[in-house]
Parts: sequence; structure tokens; C-alpha cells
Amino acid sequence: MDNATSLPLPLAGVLERHAGRRWLLAQALLLALLAVLLLAVFENTGLDLALSQALFDPALGDFPMHHHWLFERVLHHGMKYASYALVCIALVPCWLGWKGELDWLPRRNALLAALGMVLIPIGVSLLKSLTNRHCPWDVLEFGGYAPYLGLLVPGPTDIKAGACFPAGHAAAGFLWLVWGVALRPAGRTWSRLALALGLFFGAGLGVVRLFQGAHFLSHVLWSAWFAWALSLALAALLGADLGLRPGRGGQERVA
Repeated sequence: MDNATSLPLPLAGVLERHAGRRWLLAQALLLALLAVLLLAVFENTGLDLALSQALFDPALGDFPMHHHWLFERVLHHGMKYASYALVCIALVPCWLGWKGELDWLPRRNALLAALGMVLIPIGVSLLKSLTNRHCPWDVLEFGGYAPYLGLLVPGPTDIKAGACFPAGHAAAGFLWLVWGVALRPAGRTWSRLALALGLFFGAGLGVVRLFQGAHFLSHVLWSAWFAWALSLALAALLGADLGLRPGRGGQERVA
């Protein structure tokens, strides 16, 4: 039979767990391939510098959007705080799911979503303090004091340490990617919608900081990679329910 809902409940549960494990493994392999691709591109090309140079004004000696009120007050600070305010609201269904009151959000998935929304920005902040990579506006090519270095090159020890990798502002949007994992029991549509919104929100916040000279493109892409990797790791550690369930719009397959 194609659909787990046509099977006896114990067997359906086994199939759903098996499908969830296969999906988790597939995502881990995809992450590994993406990491290799990101390293190959940004360690061997000048894409980061080329894009930032296109956004830099040599005559002004700065990125034109660096201090622009719309970018700084609204799209930088305003959108970040709005995301964190939404996190506080989203913790309500997490609490209800943890109490077992939501069929579409099992207890472990509720814990996954809550932890992911909190730990993704915290994890990015910790990485920023450890990686010693500088923002574009601190790099020599843009009037700064630090050399541009690839991710695998040892950081300089004789200048002020950088704290710009990965992109923290983008992480305030990418933190919503965890719902793409947590909502799998709600159906494929809701899971994919959460993924799309998380990618859109994070990419939008990342682009804002690209225009301001606060991050290179690689910083934003690695932030998305880390958010998804942490979401999957938490799902595995918590034993989250990763099997698709029948959605309101119709029946779903378990894989």
C-alpha cells in the first residue's frame, strides 16, 4: 500500500519513522555537498570581493547604504527585533505542543522548534566570536585595516579580531528554517512553506547587510547552512517525528 494511513497503526508508525530517518540522512548528505560547493566557490574565486566592490562607492569611500535610515533603522534593527518578537509569539504553540494539545506539532517537535529558534542565533553569535573574519567595511579593499581571507586561511593575530562570520543578522531570519523540520507531521505543504519563508526572510536580511558592507555573500550563505544543519542535528538528538502526516488538503506519503 502507498499510504501509511491505510496500514495498521503500529506498522504505519514504523514506516513513518523509517521514512523520517531516510529523509534525515538525505538532508545530511545534501548539507555535506553544499559545504563542499561553498568551499570550492568562495575559496577559489573572488566572488565575495567582486560583489562587495559592486556595492562600494570609491568616491564616497564607503558603502552608500551603510548609514541609510531605511537600511539601518528599519531593515537592520527593525526587522531583526520584529523577528525576535515573532519568536516570542511562536513559543506559544511550542508550549501547547509540548503539553500535547496540538496534533500537528508533537511534543518533541515542539521542543525542536523552540530550541532551534533560540539556539540558531546564539550559535551564530558564538561562531562569530571564534572565526576571526572581518566585515567588508573592515577589509583593506574598502578602506579598512584587515586583509580579506578565505575561510580556511588562519586569521591574523596582530590586528583587531573580526567578528563577522557567519552573518548574524541573516540568522534572525534563517532561524525560522527549523519549522521546516518541526512541521513535517503537519504535512508536506506546511513544511515546505516554512522552509520557503525562512529562506526568504533570512536571505532578505542578509541582502540588507550586503548592501551596507556588513557581510560578504559567503557569510550569509554559511549562516543559512548552519541554521539548517543545527535544525537537523537537534531533530536527530531529540528523536523528533519526521514522518509526513495527512494534511488538510489531502493525503501525504510518508517519504
